[in-house]
Amino acid sequence: MSISRRKFNHGLAATGLASAFAGIPSLSHAARTLVYANAGGPGTNSNNFAEAWLSEVSSQTGGELKFDYKLGTLGGEKDILDGVSLGTVDLYNGAYTGIPEFDAFYAPYFAKGSTHAKQVVDELLYDKLNGLLSSRYNVKFLGVGRAGPWKIYSNKKIESWNDLKGMKIRAPQIEGVVKGLEQLGAKPTVIPFNEVVPALKQGVVDGMTTLGSLGIPMKFYEVVKYIVRNDWGVGLDKQVISKPTWDSLGGKNQKILTDTLKSFEQRDYHEKTVSAEEGHLKQWEEFNGAGTVLELNGDEARKMLEPAIAKFTDDTFGKGTYDKIWSL
Repeated sequence: MSISRRKFNHGLAATGLASAFAGIPSLSHAARTLVYANAGGPGTNSNNFAEAWLSEVSSQTGGELKFDYKLGTLGGEKDILDGVSLGTVDLYNGAYTGIPEFDAFYAPYFAKGSTHAKQVVDELLYDKLNGLLSSRYNVKFLGVGRAGPWKIYSNKKIESWNDLKGMKIRAPQIEGVVKGLEQLGAKPTVIPFNEVVPALKQGVVDGMTTLGSLGIPMKFYEVVKYIVRNDWGVGLDKQVISKPTWDSLGGKNQKILTDTLKSFEQRDYHEKTVSAEEGHLKQWEEFNGAGTVLELNGDEARKMLEPAIAKFTDDTFGKGTYDKIWSL
């Protein structure tokens, strides 16, 4: 059988194209770079965790997912979460949501501690919380990162909870924190996290509330003298991903993202934060002097706060929720 020159050349071209495409990965597996953002800078527990977690995600996906870290460069937490909603950020790690149901978790004595608070999220309230976040921001709620207890920092020495009366204390735009401060007679002043240091330097506020784990890495000892050892609520950083981004990942990569979050949250978020606390408090006194780590009466604080926090919780989630939480 004879083969025309045209058919012969066509066959060569087809063979060449097949060979060329054999070395090109399928477009469905092309590498993607997702933007991760947090209001804190490099070196915080939150961002150390995120880099460890997402590095493992990159490894397990064979490099299909890579991450661009925006640490303290995109404004406050509200700015970042709005960015996820708009599609300019893929992953958000932070405290702020602007949703009362999430804000309740930051109220002192809402939960018994970080582990209990995570249990409340996972076993009692996850579906409700995910639905609220999704409808407001078009995101998927992946879970929480236990960032450790919040603390009160002050430029005035506090010897009892009553000393907070009349003090201007920086609070985030989180209702649970504000409610707790108001109950003790303080004057909560809402200031974005990225504006805290200048506010303290300029005397706009007498102190602040934020994560205890940030005191040393963020060098807060340079702008505030005292830290109160007692826990002031728990820090649950929300891990949130843009819904369009989530939907585009495919089942395999979605599972990798969520499975690694669970294991790394326990080891690199919760356990590292807990184990570092005593060392951080010791360092605080090395920088600011003996007696600058204060300890007050925790039982007294709970007695003063519980009626208001119980009412706030039940008003937010429905009657009887506070008792359900404390029965877990």
